[in-house]
Amino acid sequence: MARGLWQSGLADWYGPGTPVVQRVRGYRPNRRGQIKLGRWMRVGLLRGVSGVAACVALIVGVNPSVDGVDRALVCALALIWASLLWRCSLIRVVLRPGEIVRHGVWRHVVVPCSDVNVLHRDSWRGGLVLETHTGETIDFLWFDKSLWDVLYDFSDVCTDAMRSHARVASMGGQTEMPAGLQRRFTWSVGADPLAAAAAICLGLALLAAVRG
Repeated sequence: MARGLWQSGLADWYGPGTPVVQRVRGYRPNRRGQIKLGRWMRVGLLRGVSGVAACVALIVGVNPSVDGVDRALVCALALIWASLLWRCSLIRVVLRPGEIVRHGVWRHVVVPCSDVNVLHRDSWRGGLVLETHTGETIDFLWFDKSLWDVLYDFSDVCTDAMRSHARVASMGGQTEMPAGLQRRFTWSVGADPLAAAAAICLGLALLAAVRG
């Protein structure tokens, strides 16, 4: 799949001709045969801030000088922010054999390559939109137009990669699967435990307030 993608358009040039940028743009599938497209600088920043918020909750939680109700509320608030920021870092596009998967904050959409009709720019907002043969649209607005595009045109890379992937999958006979989009809730190993911990802290705050 990587060879097909590379020969179908990803070898074209975007941005300054430096070896570092060329290496970063050289997307290759992982062990599962998937190619992940994401703004990794933003992902790292969001997850770093999420980790800081979780550490704040831990520090406050073990501080005996803070009142029990206030301590639980502060921990819950910090953990809620940590969970939300981690969820925001999940935004990405995954190219799987025969499928294009767009991951959002809460849900991910699985689009069979056989359903892809066209990828185009929305005339009103200007963002990237995938349109299926049945007329359904998938918005990729969050993947477009960032400062990172000045050095590394991820918006164009993402567009070309999805177009090439759909074309290669069709030529390779990988589109023989039940048609139709699938929208599913995205479970997160990072965000969900943080959300559960926030719920526990809220419960402890409520219990402490009732007893007080």
